[in-house]
Amino acid sequence: MGRSAIDELLPTDAAAMKAAFLRARARPFLPELALISGLSAFGALASLAVPWLAGSFLGSVIGGQVSENPGLTVTLLVSALIAIAVLSIFVLIVSELASGRILAGLRRDTHDHLMSLAIAFHDESQSGDLLSLATYDASQLSGFLTQTLATVPALVMTAVGALILLFVIDPVLTLALPILLAIFLLMMKLSGRRLRALAMAARLADVRMFSLARRDLDLMPAIKAFGTEAARKSAYDAACEESRRLALKRARVAALLSPLAGLLAGLAAIGILVVGGDQVAAGARTPAELFAFLLYAALLTRPASGLADLYGALQSARGTMARLEAVFAEPGEQGYAARMVVDRAKGGIAFEGVSFAYKGRPPVITGLDLAIAPGEVVALTGSNGIGKSTLIRLLLRFYDPQAGRITLDGEDISGLQVQSLRRQFGYVPQRPLLMDDTVRENIIFDAEDRSPEKIEHAARLSQAWDFIQRLPQGLDTVIGESGVRLSGGQQQRIALARALYRDPPIYIFDEATSMYDLEGEAAFVEAAIAALKDRTVIIITHRPASLAMADRIIDLDQAKVASPPAPAVYG
Repeated sequence: MGRSAIDELLPTDAAAMKAAFLRARARPFLPELALISGLSAFGALASLAVPWLAGSFLGSVIGGQVSENPGLTVTLLVSALIAIAVLSIFVLIVSELASGRILAGLRRDTHDHLMSLAIAFHDESQSGDLLSLATYDASQLSGFLTQTLATVPALVMTAVGALILLFVIDPVLTLALPILLAIFLLMMKLSGRRLRALAMAARLADVRMFSLARRDLDLMPAIKAFGTEAARKSAYDAACEESRRLALKRARVAALLSPLAGLLAGLAAIGILVVGGDQVAAGARTPAELFAFLLYAALLTRPASGLADLYGALQSARGTMARLEAVFAEPGEQGYAARMVVDRAKGGIAFEGVSFAYKGRPPVITGLDLAIAPGEVVALTGSNGIGKSTLIRLLLRFYDPQAGRITLDGEDISGLQVQSLRRQFGYVPQRPLLMDDTVRENIIFDAEDRSPEKIEHAARLSQAWDFIQRLPQGLDTVIGESGVRLSGGQQQRIALARALYRDPPIYIFDEATSMYDLEGEAAFVEAAIAALKDRTVIIITHRPASLAMADRIIDLDQAKVASPPAPAVYG
């Protein structure tokens, strides 16, 4: 299985975890994590009292010696058990609340950071991988913080407290425990290496499965049309099986830790019972002390098992944190912090010696010089791959040229605040890029104002108003994901209306009318010539009607400027 774009960002040791990253993610939620740790610690203190009280009571009863105040002992024992139960309930509730907050915050931060990254990053990444990062990885990390890491103080307190009390009861017997601890740590170290590799492999398998599912849903019409359902099902089934197989292997390795820790503790308890029984028989140890020692040894198995689970969870989380850290370490798109803000441009554009190549590919544009005057309508033509859409991407600063510069009204766009730069353009891409929402929301598209008059004007100009009026709920009709409930021409009309609604000084039409019928395109061109007067317009098209709008036609294949053709006549 190939590495994704995110995996390419990882350091050589992909499982390396930096404490600074973990602290940064946990810092906003320290109060909740501290509360979980505090409640767990109180529960640990209560747990440490139980063996002493129970051992004292059982030892005195079995030994035939009734304690001076058995009722008090039983009352304290019951109180400790109730306290443990109540504290456990509160820990679970607070953990769930904290986990929800951390998960929401991490998903929000991940989404916001992904939004801040340049188009180049998104072009090189799989959408399924990025979605998984904001959902699966975020969930894994939030669970690790609240359900695993926050309980470590309680586990350590229980382990240390139990060892101290064991030492108080029998120092010699307690000194044998470090041998068992060394065996336990060696077991965790060996299994941890295997867990780390399996966790990363399982994560990549999940990403592939998620990406295949998303791709199949996006390509459903093509899959149905070409009758390739069986092949797609087979590919997805194989991905599911690989994910299941790796998850099972990881679970098997992780499942060994806790039982083996429990086995070691059980064997230790048997040894204690044998040695302690001889001591009791010889009168060197009371039954109460033996019972308390056994119960503390049993109590010690819980933090031992918990630390084993912690080690396994840490190995699984390290890969997740490395991937998140790698993406968060990616610098955001340049230009957001620039001080020079464009209010409303006049529309003069110049490419000066511009050269550009996509990563790992030969140059698309070399030494381009092109000037567009304010209010001029320019059409770009040429064969596929010649660089027409790339010029637009450079103008919008989706990418920056490797050589030369691009200016807007004489100012280098690399020095302009990028959001204010992009607000100067009404961009209609080849693909309409519509939301699963109403026609109204697709036209407004988060604009600051919501003018009904502007919506109607933009829709009429794009030749969308008539068909909108015929929809079941008009402007409030939900059009489905990517506008699937509309025809291709209707989708383009909505996308064009979205650009027109904002009334910018510069328009970019990248095959914006390629799916219009001839009559609709002619009507748009006729209306646009008047409506877009004094606006700078860049058109990428081969259609005669749209070319008729142009003051100049630039053939990028021949690197020459042609005169606009005569207006097309439609019968």
